[in-house]
Amino acid sequence: MSIRGRLLFCFVGLSFGSFLSAADEPTTPVPTASTTSTPGIDTPTNLWDRANLLGDSGGWRTSLNDSGWQPFASWTGEIWDNVGGGIRPGLTDDMILTGGTEADLEKLAGWTGGTFRVSFNWIQSNHPDHDTGAFNEPSSIDAANQVRLYNLYLRQKLFDSQLTLKVGQIGMDDDFVQSTAAAFFINPGVNLQPILFNQVLANGNPSIPHSPLDAPGLFVRMDPKGCPVYTQAAVYLSDAGADVSNNHGLGWHPGHGLIYAAETGWNYQWAAKPGTVAAGAYYNDGKFTNWDTGAGQRGIWGVYGYINQILYQAKGTGSGDPQPILTAFLTCGVAGPDNLVGPNCDCACGINWCGLLPSRPQDVAGVAVLYTGFSSAYTRSAFNSNGPGISTAAETNLEFTYQINVTPWVSVQPDFQLAFNPANAGSRSTALILGLRAAVTF
Repeated sequence: MSIRGRLLFCFVGLSFGSFLSAADEPTTPVPTASTTSTPGIDTPTNLWDRANLLGDSGGWRTSLNDSGWQPFASWTGEIWDNVGGGIRPGLTDDMILTGGTEADLEKLAGWTGGTFRVSFNWIQSNHPDHDTGAFNEPSSIDAANQVRLYNLYLRQKLFDSQLTLKVGQIGMDDDFVQSTAAAFFINPGVNLQPILFNQVLANGNPSIPHSPLDAPGLFVRMDPKGCPVYTQAAVYLSDAGADVSNNHGLGWHPGHGLIYAAETGWNYQWAAKPGTVAAGAYYNDGKFTNWDTGAGQRGIWGVYGYINQILYQAKGTGSGDPQPILTAFLTCGVAGPDNLVGPNCDCACGINWCGLLPSRPQDVAGVAVLYTGFSSAYTRSAFNSNGPGISTAAETNLEFTYQINVTPWVSVQPDFQLAFNPANAGSRSTALILGLRAAVTF
């Protein structure tokens, strides 16, 4: 059997084995393992019931928490196979290890409402998008191989948590365009809109700070008590530095522009089921490539909106809120001006189904569609990185995924994606992509 065949056999075996091994686990819904989770104190001593792999480890986690420190760590690994289409068939893998700590400044120094956070990430990636040729790469774990400083900020809550301030090294993807249902999917374009997060400056660097590279910024959010509406705004350095192996997370450039963002949202009830609708706008005064002339030109703008709606939920229990069963989402955005912006509009929609199989109520299945429309200036330009213009006006991505929650601290997620008209593949043939993600919370 070929190496490719053996790896695919391992994909199926690991997924099926995890599915069977968890079949007799308790049916109470459990949290999923996540690269951004910050586990709390864990009381169960049983390995399979605890919230994280290491548990309380003889009381050390409780001791640290009591003194004001909350350490966290998680690992996510993936294998991808571009079965056909795109640029070429090929197997790739990637992984990210995230760790850090949050400090409760009230416990440590009597500073009411203050929190300090520092985190690092280590990425090893073989770049699956190099095989697929898709503008929207299959996975967000697609970056230069390096250990980086990620978050480094102070958070302050005021007026009984109605006002939140963050200052330090932060990312726009931590607080904006946060559709909880869309965040379940592995393709980052489904949640992080391409018109915003896939833009690059004229120097080739990402145009806004987001995972895995953050930059200095200031964030403000208001959540008035008794009011279902929130409002938030932020300003960030536009250039977090090049995504290269010698950027350890401090390669940002203060003189390359700022990005200003604002968002407001409404948490409502529809047919007694919760939903959220939000709208936002941004302006980036950095220097971008004018696709008509190839010269640098300052400033792009954009507007976006999203809706998150629970369609069906289980009946409530005495132990907590009803569990969402069916959740739908829709995100849309446009950007301009046409002669500057690569993707000019995008739209994603999808649905999550928790407990698709009655015997597996803690698992989640999802399907999502992402459409990215490119500006006419970009598609006809001889100055973009794809050569003498790209021949397609849009790329469409389809994702089917199923997350198997083996225990509260480990999950396995088979994933299937199709990239129609992949923008960076000269053949434009549909890329068929198989993936497998495993995540562990320590």
